Amino acid sequence: MNDFKEMIAEYAKLLPVGTSISYTEAERRAGEFLVAQAKVTDLKHIFSKEKIAQLSLQTATYANEMSKGTSKTVTENKLNAEASEAYIAVRESLEEIENDIAYLKTYYEIFNNAHIFFRNLSKEN
Repeated sequence: MNDFKEMIAEYAKLLPVGTSISYTEAERRAGEFLVAQAKVTDLKHIFSKEKIAQLSLQTATYANEMSKGTSKTVTENKLNAEASEAYIAVRESLEEIENDIAYLKTYYEIFNNAHIFFRNLSKEN
């Protein structure tokens, strides 16, 4: 699923405007950024579904680790459950998904602004 960063990088190459560009190029880039937004939206949806599944897995892993607790206090059992390798692995996986969603949200905004910029640029000509 990390190949999505390659897709983001391909669209990001269209961002710089070091020299003047033609009306048709500005129009083309505006369209490309609309496509990029659609792709990012699809990816956000996929990652959001993964996040839901990962949250369920995290809850189940936590409950499983709590049931293994042999300490006299609930607090110690909670600490041991949260420190277990199984729970840490699931939590880290969830955090990676959350980071990917935040990354996609950021690029959605960048591509939205780029679309507006190039659309306005194409209207000026």
